[in-house]
Amino acid sequence: MVNDYKKIVLLSGLKGISDHNFKIVKSLLSKELKLNRKAQYGYDRIKIADLMEDKFPKDAGIDTLIELYKEIPELEDLADELKREKAKAKRKQSEKSITEAKRHRRDEPSTSQPMPTIHKDSKPGSGRSTRNSQAPRLAPATASKRDQATQVSPETSSCSVQTFQVPLTSASSSTQAPGVSLAIPAKKPRRKTVPEQPSEENGHHRGPKKVMVLKATEPFTYDLRGEKRMFHATVATETEFFRVKVFDIVLRKKFIPNKVITISNYIGRNGFINIYSATSVSEVNDNQSMNIPTTLRQRANATPKINYLCSKRRGIFVNGVFMVNKKNETKDYICYEIQDNTGMMEVMVYGRLTSVNCNPGNKLRLMCFELTDEGKVHLRSMRHSNMKVCALGEHPPSQESCF
Repeated sequence: MVNDYKKIVLLSGLKGISDHNFKIVKSLLSKELKLNRKAQYGYDRIKIADLMEDKFPKDAGIDTLIELYKEIPELEDLADELKREKAKAKRKQSEKSITEAKRHRRDEPSTSQPMPTIHKDSKPGSGRSTRNSQAPRLAPATASKRDQATQVSPETSSCSVQTFQVPLTSASSSTQAPGVSLAIPAKKPRRKTVPEQPSEENGHHRGPKKVMVLKATEPFTYDLRGEKRMFHATVATETEFFRVKVFDIVLRKKFIPNKVITISNYIGRNGFINIYSATSVSEVNDNQSMNIPTTLRQRANATPKINYLCSKRRGIFVNGVFMVNKKNETKDYICYEIQDNTGMMEVMVYGRLTSVNCNPGNKLRLMCFELTDEGKVHLRSMRHSNMKVCALGEHPPSQESCF
């Protein structure tokens, strides 16, 4: 179990942060891990994970990282991810224990099994004994079919098996008639598959990556206490698209639809590219354009069907425009029932988003809602979620989910 926790600490907790934040983590943990100045500078992520495993044998230090990351604005998202991964590992270990217990009970020898009977004509030490059940012999018909399909060539000392009743894909030169040439049809170029889901990148990336902006939301406040603001965007290359969280709203003027930009020094996490600094985005000034296929644009903007969401893995984040069928208000949250022509699903809205005035019959735009199955499959708002009611008579083209 501790080994599973160490994997999370190393691969998600330490590998997924920038070098600058890793220095901060080493500095804040220096007393607990007994790091001197030289160690703080020289120890890499693997060494720190080893030290944390020794210092925190119960969970390899995952709880320590969670509490620490909650205090670092850039890593608050990662703290939530580490909590989810820890719970998943705990659940997986519990299921494994149950499965092993069942297998152990199944494999226990049964006292009711009959003992093998000895043939009455067998002598001690002769090795002749028969059990009540015998292995079935190979049916003659099966053997004859096998002999029809293969033929052993006696011309060589080694046994070469020649197979018949098999279609030939090409004619050999020994059987080709003189003066006759075989025309081999040219292969048609394989069409590129357009992805249905946004591509994911994990960990710190220096880049640069050239992309075209497909859409961007207006900045909104996601933390009322600290007045923290951000906006969402969707960008694409010519073969894939990405969802982006931008935490420096000065960059909003660079995220203009159909504009080509380069992004660098970003962090991939939970299916999003996270950009924290204005220096991470540069404009491309050489009038370069990118040919983004129409189908790719449509996929990036499309609202997923509810029956499709029910089949997807839990933990993904969903954007879309949905019709509200019911609304149930409680003290702590609002539960909306959304529907389309494939089914219905509940949406749990918490915190600041409960102030959005939405009622049955409205179309609701959801941004960055998590798909979960706690109790039953539903969507729920998270720290960076946003939602907005579509204006009366507004019908976004292709059910686009941009704001």
